Amino acid sequence: MSETSFLDDVCQDLQTEFETTRRVLSFAEYLDLVRGEPRGQLRGAPQYLRDCFDHFGKEPADPATGRGPRYRLFDAPWDEGRDRVVGQEPAQEALYRIIEGFALQRRVNKLVLLHGPNGSAKSSMLACLGRALEAYSRTDGGALYCFSWIFPSDKIGSRRLGFGEEVGSASQDGSSFAGLGDEKVDARIPGDLRDHPLLILPIRHRERLFKELAEKAGKEFLIPASLQRGELSPRNQQIAERLFASYRGDLKKLLRHVQVERFFISRRFRRGTVTVEPQVHVDASVRQLTGDRSLASLPLVLQSTTLYEPFGDLVDAHRGLLEFNDLLKRPIESFKYLLATCEKSTVALPNQILHLDILFVGSSNELHLNAFKEHHDWPSFKGRLELVRVPYLRSYRLEQHIYDDQIRTDRLQKPVAPHATLVAALWAVLTRLRKPNPELYPKDARPLIAALTPLQKADLYAFGRAPAGMPIEKARLLRAQIGILSGEERPDGEYEGQTGASPREMKGALLSAAQRPDFNRVSPLAVLAEIRDLCRQSTLYAFLKFEQEGAYRDPLGFVDVVRGRWLDLATDDLTRALGLITPEQVDDLFRRYLLHVSHEGRGEKIMNPTTGRLEEPDAVLMREMERDLAIDKEPKEFRRDLLGRVGAASQRGPVKPSDYREIFPQVFEKLEGAYYARQKPAIRKQGFDMLKVLAGEGETLNESDRRRAKENLTRLEADFRYDDVSAKETLAALIAERFPEG
Repeated sequence: MSETSFLDDVCQDLQTEFETTRRVLSFAEYLDLVRGEPRGQLRGAPQYLRDCFDHFGKEPADPATGRGPRYRLFDAPWDEGRDRVVGQEPAQEALYRIIEGFALQRRVNKLVLLHGPNGSAKSSMLACLGRALEAYSRTDGGALYCFSWIFPSDKIGSRRLGFGEEVGSASQDGSSFAGLGDEKVDARIPGDLRDHPLLILPIRHRERLFKELAEKAGKEFLIPASLQRGELSPRNQQIAERLFASYRGDLKKLLRHVQVERFFISRRFRRGTVTVEPQVHVDASVRQLTGDRSLASLPLVLQSTTLYEPFGDLVDAHRGLLEFNDLLKRPIESFKYLLATCEKSTVALPNQILHLDILFVGSSNELHLNAFKEHHDWPSFKGRLELVRVPYLRSYRLEQHIYDDQIRTDRLQKPVAPHATLVAALWAVLTRLRKPNPELYPKDARPLIAALTPLQKADLYAFGRAPAGMPIEKARLLRAQIGILSGEERPDGEYEGQTGASPREMKGALLSAAQRPDFNRVSPLAVLAEIRDLCRQSTLYAFLKFEQEGAYRDPLGFVDVVRGRWLDLATDDLTRALGLITPEQVDDLFRRYLLHVSHEGRGEKIMNPTTGRLEEPDAVLMREMERDLAIDKEPKEFRRDLLGRVGAASQRGPVKPSDYREIFPQVFEKLEGAYYARQKPAIRKQGFDMLKVLAGEGETLNESDRRRAKENLTRLEADFRYDDVSAKETLAALIAERFPEG
């Protein structure tokens, strides 16, 4: 494609986009748009933010953990997930409900304050929300409009009046100046505050229009207070009044000067979403418009009018989102004005009052919030704040996503071995968990709560997984307590997830692990070594100073717990790579066994899936399973007991194959123990062979063993992403600790 052809295509594409997105309209054209899309155009800031949430949709709650729902805008789908927010579904839901409440009451009257420990994603949530608004404003459903004042040149006008020019024709149809080119325009004044175009209409006439549109849209259609009773900004009001007087009350002539423009929310250009850092200054002020060539070309009646324009953070954020980052780091005197501004949506400036349409949000860590609660002004602010708690994550499955995202975006000096980020995530989450108070739970659940170890609690949060060997009735009862567990709060106000290792600290640990000279991979062992070093720095990290609560709050002890979990996972990887029996295969064997037992109990034949013929239940299969189970009763009695327990469980609800482990925990424990004992010598032998190949000693093996070792290493790499170095490190640790000789 030639350069000329390329530019022609670009120009044509942009021109088409400009027209289809309706970037510039006359007031009459915009009024037609409002009539056609009343719900999209008659929105205030809270309705717009709620619609932004709804535009991206949400995922249902996780039935296993009870977590959710999750709002997809926090996955940053418009930017391939860059800087997404991992987890925090309860905070997302709380934020949405507050915004929805503002939308239903048609105005914002409080500041939403996200609070939590440092590094818990408060600022990330608000930044993602701002980026979502940017993306939404570029969609058809998110179109936003403001207006400017247009004053044509002498070529367009005819006779001069006190106003400046009596316009004979505006555009080709003699109506609006909105479509005039720059060469035909002497002066253009953007509407300050990005006022909604309909505010030009007097209130009583707006009410008439809104009543008509509401009848078409239905009773649930609510007009925001900012449009129903709002007024133009002071400067726009001045211009409108002068034009109205000069045209002797002819509104049509006034509206010719209105150019309605679509605008797009932009964080970079501070349009509709603004972040205020905790510096000490007033967030808005006014200044007089300076006399440039364009303003000198204004009609005479406006040249004699002193025009002021507001500026500042509040002005830039109008019709959108204003975030106060670390709000409570400011001196309280510097944001006392927010008491009235949030409640009344107005701010008083030196010579005018601005009416605002903004969702006010802020963030604060717990230290500053607790100090603020002791201040004498706290009661005044309390009624004007909506608090949203944002704790550290307590699901290591989600926490791992944070570190995996970092690995993808950062260029670490060394490759990352399997399970390295999981090791970091699990240890971080364990440091955040608190010993539960059994007295807060139903009587029959108290023993289960009291017996929970930190690792079992972490598994419960991550997967909704009850401890191994727990009967199904107790497992269901325990899972039903997840909501109470996660929301448990101490008498002093401390809550779980308020303390512990932060993601920022763990990201630093991963980067430090990549620089350790004693490891040439970011491996689980390298991460654990770095965590051990971190645990020695008790003067730097507050969570290392806490008093131990039984097995809880034991950061150094958690290193061994996490190492044990890593060895479990590595054993499973190796077993699968070797093609030996896996937990899934054990599940399948038990299902087959139970199927044959049930048919035998009913005296029925069973379909052979291979031959398609009806055959007697497999007696050999049943005897071998019962041998591994080392049953201490007659086989028929044992089989009747199994079927009876399945029947009892089915009375409480449908029994799925995935429930069998909870119905028969001891059975599965025995089965896996028996199979594992038989496999242990084979695992040790093949693991040693793989180590020999990795060490360059494969020639000492016979051809069959050498070929099998290489095939196993290939599967370990293809299926589980082990390279030679990480495989060697993992195999050495497994053979030494899980498969020792003898």
